[in-house]
Formats: sequence, C-alpha cells, structure tokens
Amino acid sequence: MKTPIRFHIVTLGCAKNQVDSEGMAQLLISQGLEPTDDPRQARVLIVNTCGFLGAARAESRATIERLLARRRPGQVIIAAGCMVSLDQHRRELPDGVDALLSTREWTRIDSLVATLLDLPVPRVRPPEEALPTFHRLPTARPSAYVKIADGCDHRCSFCAIPLIKGQQVSKRPSDIIREIRELVDSGSKEVVLVAQDTIRYGSDLGLRDGLPGLLRLIAEQVPDLPWLRLLYLYPSPLLFRLIDTMAELPQCVPYLDIPLQHADPTILRAMARPSNPDFYRRLLAYARQRIPGVTLRTTFIVGFPGETDEQFQRLYDFVQEMQFDHVGVFVYSREEPTASARLGQPVPREIAEERRAALMALQQRISLAKNKALVGHELEILIEGHGELQDEFGRHSPLSAGRAARHAPEVDGLVFVPGQLPIGQMVTVRVTHAEPYDLWAEYPSAGPKSTRRTRPRPRSPGHTGLNTNH
Repeated sequence: MKTPIRFHIVTLGCAKNQVDSEGMAQLLISQGLEPTDDPRQARVLIVNTCGFLGAARAESRATIERLLARRRPGQVIIAAGCMVSLDQHRRELPDGVDALLSTREWTRIDSLVATLLDLPVPRVRPPEEALPTFHRLPTARPSAYVKIADGCDHRCSFCAIPLIKGQQVSKRPSDIIREIRELVDSGSKEVVLVAQDTIRYGSDLGLRDGLPGLLRLIAEQVPDLPWLRLLYLYPSPLLFRLIDTMAELPQCVPYLDIPLQHADPTILRAMARPSNPDFYRRLLAYARQRIPGVTLRTTFIVGFPGETDEQFQRLYDFVQEMQFDHVGVFVYSREEPTASARLGQPVPREIAEERRAALMALQQRISLAKNKALVGHELEILIEGHGELQDEFGRHSPLSAGRAARHAPEVDGLVFVPGQLPIGQMVTVRVTHAEPYDLWAEYPSAGPKSTRRTRPRPRSPGHTGLNTNH
C-alpha cells in the first residue's frame, strides 16, 4: 500500500488566519494529502504566520526555527500568511524555508506543494475579483469561523493590516451561505463572521446594506443555525442599521464587539480613528436600548505616543462610565512602516504597563459584578470541551466547559459545569458561582458539587492568537 503524504499546519494569530488554514487544508486534502497533528509524521510543514506586532512575528519566527531544527530529510517547510506579505517582515524569517505564500496567495498551496514534491500540478484556477472560497472540512466543531471579507480600507495610524492585506475584498453572499450551510449540516451550532472591517462587508461589491442584508439572507437560507455572531465591528454610523437588524433576527446573538481603541479625542485623532467619544456613547446607548441584555466587548490601546496622564485618566473614566462586559487592553507597539511610528517615542513601557494593569483591574471589578448578577439565573450554553475537577480529597470527577451567548470564542470567559456533557450540545444550566471571567453552573444530571474549582483547559479543537483587529 502506498504511504500517504501527510501535512501539518501551525496557525498563529487571529481567527481569520484559522479560516485560511482550513482553506489550505481542504485544498491539500482534495489533492490526496492527509492531515496530521504530529509534525514528525508530516512531509509538508506549513506555518501560517502573524505579522501584526513584533511579538507575534517573534512567535512566528521561533515556531519556524523549531521546525527547521527538527526537520527530517525530505520534509518541506512553507511560511505563509501575514509575515510573508511585507518585504521588511519577510526579511525577519529564518533561512532554510522552502517556499513563501502571502495572505492573498493561500489558494495556490496545492500547486506550490505539487511543485515542491514533484507531484501532478492541479489545474490553475483563474483569478477572481471576489474573495476565494472553499468547501468546508466535513469534521464539525461546535463553533466555526467564516471569513466574509479580507483586507481593510481604513488607515489607522498604528495598524499595518492594510499594508499587509491590501484593500477590502468581500466574499460573494452565495459563497458565504454555502459555507455556513455545510458547517451546520456537519454539526456546527455557532458561526462567527469575521473580517478586518466586518461592518463594511460588501461595499466593494456594490451592496448598499451589505452586512444587514447578509444577516437577513443567512436567517432565511439557514434557519436551523442556532447562533450567529459578529466580530470586529468598526465604530461607524453603519452600526445603527446593523443593530436594528440584529434586534429583529433571533439567530443573531446579543453581542457586539466594537474595538474603540481610546476615549480621548486627541489620541483618537492621532490614531486616525473616529474621534468623538460622545458618538461612542450614543452608539452604545442605542445598542442597549434596541437589544436588551446585549453584551458589549471592546479593546483599547494604552501608551500611544504622546498619551498623557490626563488622557489616560479620560480613558479610565470612560471605561468606568460605560460598564463594558468584556475589555481587552494592549500596550502600544511601535511598528514600521505604520504612520504612528513617525509620531515620536511611545510612552515608556513601564508606565504603559502600569496603565494597562490599572485598566484591567478596573474591568475585572466591573466584570465580576456583572457575572455575580447572573448567579441563580439560567443560561443556554454550547458545550465545547471536557476537563476534570479535583475535590479536597484529591478525587477527580468529569467537568464540561462551554460558552454562553455572552462569550465569544477564545477571547471571553467560559462556563464550567460538573459532569460530562456531549461536546456540541446546547444545554440550559443554572449559574451557581461567578469569577471575573468565568462562570460555574449546574445541569440537572451534573455530577458532584463539592469540588475545588480550578480552570481546566477544554479538550476540544481550538485556536490561539492575539485579538489584533480594528
């Protein structure tokens, strides 16, 4: 029997990279290759890199170096993704990589591998104006990402994404519907729509109300999808129409992820962001009015060049005032060739870290109070993994981990339930205990309650990476 050719993909960075990795995997499987979780068994090793920040590039470089150090004779190593897309970032890659593949070239992975391994080269697909699509893998995860667009037309001064990805290119609505239909048919209960600038989906296709129209189309064509989630919504007036649409469609989970980045007008102008915090207030108040119980998530950057103590205090007071459900805080990273790199030196790292810690401590108090208010209430959750509980006598018992509608994959908390519930099942649980990020709950047939709480890692396929979006 002929030994199969196996491939192994390491995905770094955000959820959009994960979608590209799934596309590459599907193309290679169609070519007759087999995936493997063990890089030692793979003939083809692919690292889908992240190039957004220096720390992410360092992780990508270290990952490739580890694979190079353990390379077996005959193995080929391919660097793909964001780090490959800019010349100056590409120069940071270690020597010894066999081939490079930028973010807009991932659909060539099958022909590239065929050339490297001297296999029959697949038929070359003609270039298309729309974002390439692919048939989803038949192995279902409880939650799955669908990329609806790539690239960005904004020019935020701190962000290299437009330089790496280029201008926005949207996927055709019919292709998105087909992907979602395949995912639901294979067992996925949640679909998460992602893009660099999700709110402007379809603008390059000439669609007037692209994202609201897409949500209505999904609700009509895939009515059996339980949860539809949106991530990375740029703070735009377009959001008001989107909020109205979400309020009308029960499939849309009541969750808005709107990265605001700061609350001081001067800093926001230097970031080339919408610079009116009162607009943010009106937008968030409208969301809370139209979608009762909506979960609000945002991200902020501290330590931006020129940020004073007073400007940081304005941000701190804004977070206290707005009472977000989830907040991510990042220390500014000076990245060439972004415009902010020419604004002078950023705030000293030690001060920026102190500001981040202060903002996170504030948000922890807010999050804990919000989570405590859920104790005694019922939540519907999606089971995604299993772990173990250990009681005071050292005895182990099964534990299930899931997420409620208020928790986005990977970036928010989890709901832990004693007992082993089927992965992929949606169940209603009662919240019994609250922590700043996670909740504990009970299910009618759950196991023992007298346990020492620990935060186990769910045993389910997942993704890791930075939330590095606008």
